[in-house]
Amino acid sequence: MSTSNPTNTMIADTKEKIEMMRLLTIRSGLKLELLGMRHSRNATFKAAKQITGKKTRREALAALEDIIRSKQ
Repeated sequence: MSTSNPTNTMIADTKEKIEMMRLLTIRSGLKLELLGMRHSRNATFKAAKQITGKKTRREALAALEDIIRSKQ
C-alpha cells in the first residue's frame, strides 16, 4: 500500500535520517550566511567547519553538498 505525500514531509525516525536532516539544516543555514545573514556566534559555520574541515563558508558549503549527494 503506497501513501501519497503531497507536502514532501520527511519523518526523521532513524539515525541516518536524523543525520541527513542535520546536514540539510546546516547547509540551509550556511547558504543564508553566505547571503549576509549572521547566526548566533556563527554556529552554522562552526558546525560545517567541524564536519568538513574547510576554512571558508564557500568551501564548507561545497563539501557539505558533496556529503549530502553521496548519502542520498
